[in-house]
Amino acid sequence: MNQQEKKKRARRLRILIQAASWGLFAWLLGRAAGPEALSRVPPDIFLRLDPLAAVAVPIAAREFIAALIPGLLLLAVATVFGRVFCGYVCPMGATLDAAGWLLRFCQPPRPAEKPGSPYRYIKYMVLIAALAAAAFGVSLIFWAAPIPLVTRLYAEGLYPLLLLGLDHIRPALEALGLIGQYAAIKTRAFDGGYIIAFFGFLIILEKIRPRFWCGVLCPAGALLGLMSRRPAWRRRVERCVGCGRCAKQCPTQAISDDGRQTCFSECLTCRACQDICPAGGVKFSFAPAAESLQADGLAFPRRAFLKAGVGGVGLACVHTLPQAWLLRRAGGLGVVRPPGAILESDFLTKCLRCGECVKACPTNGLRLQGLERGLYEFSSPHLAARRGPCEPECRACGQVCPTRAIRPLPLAEKKWAKMGTAVVVKDTCLAWAEDRRCVVCQEVCPYGAVDLVREDGLEVPVPQVNAARCYGCGYCEYHCPVAAPAIVVTAQGALRLNGGDTIREAQALGLDLDPDRPRTEEALPDDELPPGFIL
Repeated sequence: MNQQEKKKRARRLRILIQAASWGLFAWLLGRAAGPEALSRVPPDIFLRLDPLAAVAVPIAAREFIAALIPGLLLLAVATVFGRVFCGYVCPMGATLDAAGWLLRFCQPPRPAEKPGSPYRYIKYMVLIAALAAAAFGVSLIFWAAPIPLVTRLYAEGLYPLLLLGLDHIRPALEALGLIGQYAAIKTRAFDGGYIIAFFGFLIILEKIRPRFWCGVLCPAGALLGLMSRRPAWRRRVERCVGCGRCAKQCPTQAISDDGRQTCFSECLTCRACQDICPAGGVKFSFAPAAESLQADGLAFPRRAFLKAGVGGVGLACVHTLPQAWLLRRAGGLGVVRPPGAILESDFLTKCLRCGECVKACPTNGLRLQGLERGLYEFSSPHLAARRGPCEPECRACGQVCPTRAIRPLPLAEKKWAKMGTAVVVKDTCLAWAEDRRCVVCQEVCPYGAVDLVREDGLEVPVPQVNAARCYGCGYCEYHCPVAAPAIVVTAQGALRLNGGDTIREAQALGLDLDPDRPRTEEALPDDELPPGFIL
């Protein structure tokens, strides 16, 4: 086999591994759905591999998180194989590579100035800022950790758009026999505007330089780079004609202009330099122990990194200080979190804002928070009951959470993890405000928490919520026939624990949460129909 054939095989192998890794990522994300989002391979395995999450979240939470051990192991792998994860496995890199290929296919790339050496320090500054904030108990990694970001892109951005597209071409799919005549394509609400815009910006940067994110901005890449300054498996130059093609081809500018020196902390081990070398003198292999390493070329400007640390502490303050004001304004109540969510401050510290739980929710009731409650809660999951309720027989969100911000409770215990309490809005309720008979909220409540009682001055019975029986699932709010729901779920009375027996704690608080309890319903007169029905 000649040298050219070996290069082609190496390039095809890298593309095959990268495609297989992305395919596994997409398959696992697709499997993260339904009441039991379980498989032999954990659906959140890629999120557990994020090295920035593995380091920063335990620092911010002040506890060791066993589920993030794979990310720590990846750092150990980097000491031997360098940033091989970035070049072969990372779904963020695969997504950007695909986007960059499409850009170059649709429009020839224009000559662009190479980002000079100062640019590569940006990712290290972002890393130090994130770690400084984590040291003060604030996790900011959801702004920059690559795996949560790309997971959020697919879960909250591309997946809903895919379902919407399939729904629009349903007749064509039926004609081709790809789906049945009565098959339902359940579309999901689209909330991915923020993340789509962010990735659009990254794709524009791909026009400046391939893998701009990986080489200039990614803090996880910076962390892996620190661990791979002296890798055992690395780039070696055996023959060089001084053409400089490898330096121009390198997406992260890890190669010196003469092609002989390598900054291993920047090298993605993508082997593009090996493919383009006309002399066939570049190899990636385990170097002999006696071989001297080339200079890494990574020198830290201390003043800049000190500023980055101070900036990280400042960002932590900007994120957290307005939160106290928001909570006081809301009477101390936050939003309704998924069942099994731990205490609010710990939840916001551990949550990666990856959108995995949102993807897994079968009713589409979970959504990611916007900016209306400040930066610190941005992109954190909460229940939007008007969109969809929490299914009593589902525990998917806890099964796919990589940091255990949502506890993976057994189903029997999850049914006692009270999410909040429903409150009747008397000003808009048909029964309270208009003296019209309506029994919808009582009929749909799985826990039998809505009672219809008689009130003086009203001819029809009116709904009242038994807080001890209310789980906060949102079925009442979801099915309320009034345009602006007359019964809404609040976070009041939510049972949120960092550990322990949920059932025992709930019973100690006097809760009586049993979705299987036989219920008595208010009978309607024979000549009267519920709201929304016509004769």
